[in-house]
Amino acid sequence: MAESRSAYSSLETSAMFFRPCTPEDIPVVAEIESNSYPPDEAASPENLAYRQTHAGAFFLVGIQVGTSPTEPGGDEMVSYVCGTLTAADVLTHHSMSTHEPAGTTLCIHSVVTEGGHRRTQIGTRTLRAYMQWLVSNTPEVERVLLLCKKELIGFYEGAGFRMVGPSLVEHGADQWYEMAQKTAFAAAVGAACKADETDR
Repeated sequence: MAESRSAYSSLETSAMFFRPCTPEDIPVVAEIESNSYPPDEAASPENLAYRQTHAGAFFLVGIQVGTSPTEPGGDEMVSYVCGTLTAADVLTHHSMSTHEPAGTTLCIHSVVTEGGHRRTQIGTRTLRAYMQWLVSNTPEVERVLLLCKKELIGFYEGAGFRMVGPSLVEHGADQWYEMAQKTAFAAAVGAACKADETDR
């Protein structure tokens, strides 16, 4: 799969683009992950590498152009979303710990924005780009599930997810809630947005 920006032009914005995560990205992803979750919730570098290796089609990173803090004029990774496929109907520790290539349900593990770029709509843009990426590139996926804490329910509802209910999964100290979105709904939203842009 080509790694040039032009290959992903359909997902670009004026100052940001999205592409699949590469093995070389994992150290940066792991650092952002560890800075974004409590120690008992953050995925290990090994788990992140597993997802990139076995479910790379479902691991997208957001790159902001020209904002690198270490390389003047260089690009900076500012967000990512990763997931794995499952054949299960609900999320459990087992369904979230393996990748089942024949599954039609995608479990999203992380939707993360780098700390210095939060509250700038990057998280929303990244999640929407991810859903459109799924619709365009992985037609086998029929449904997307994720777990979130109570304070983030509104964020995910704004991105088209609906509440399923409290999850039985215990991960860290807080209660988690399962949310779902059918890819058919995401496809309809994407088509409506394109039609609206055409009519302008």
